[in-house]
Amino acid sequence: MTDPSATMNRTKEIKAFFNQLLVSQGEEGDIGFTSFRSVFNELMPIQQQRLQTTVGSQLDILLNEGSMISIGIAYRDPIMECIDSKINKQPDYELWNKYAQEYDRLNQLLNQTSKDIAEEFNGIPLAATIGGMASKVSHVKDYFGMVISHRVVAENSGVGWRGKNQLMIHEKYSCAIRFASIIVPYPLKWGEKSESKCGNCRACEEVCSFIKNRDILPDYRENCRKYIGFLGSKGIEKDVCGKCIKACYKSSTFREVFSLPK
Repeated sequence: MTDPSATMNRTKEIKAFFNQLLVSQGEEGDIGFTSFRSVFNELMPIQQQRLQTTVGSQLDILLNEGSMISIGIAYRDPIMECIDSKINKQPDYELWNKYAQEYDRLNQLLNQTSKDIAEEFNGIPLAATIGGMASKVSHVKDYFGMVISHRVVAENSGVGWRGKNQLMIHEKYSCAIRFASIIVPYPLKWGEKSESKCGNCRACEEVCSFIKNRDILPDYRENCRKYIGFLGSKGIEKDVCGKCIKACYKSSTFREVFSLPK
């Protein structure tokens, strides 16, 4: 039988270790915990297969008592101004690319942080979602089997809620936050799955016709992939756009509450 006090103490240790890493890196972020089974059950079948391959013979143990840790690191406030910036009413792609470079930096930082936590607490790190794949697949569905959804981990951990743009929205950082995950073979103090708080907010829809028309498009995510490919032809690296992120942070119902580090 699991010792509740041991579970709580271990959860506090992991949280403290993560926060120490953030301080040493000069970053801000958040951490949450959920059961391995809840994440496994919500993944696409092709992602379940990838996760099963990743954990190998540990699968049964993890399904019974394992946990998943969601770690997020926030963007900085000034980088939001780079997204879809304009010169004479035309996109300034060179400045916009600074957002792509920050996306890459946060991914690398998350990858190192997840490895550090995994080494310290007997876990398996799952790298941040990879960029640079939009032009290497023929359809967005070809990408799904290459990743394990950090959004599902974060959502079940209670770190944020799923927005209308399908990104995780953090109560402080908006969706201007990137995630990685760690698998551990023991129970932790799990959070509760977040419910959407977007309500009548339409900020992301107002800047992206794909999101606005997601219910009538055959697959709005494929439209998104093609648009990201177009941005890549303009010099935007790492398969990013960010317009809906900027809109959520600066124009949404929660804009007075959201706050990114300077």
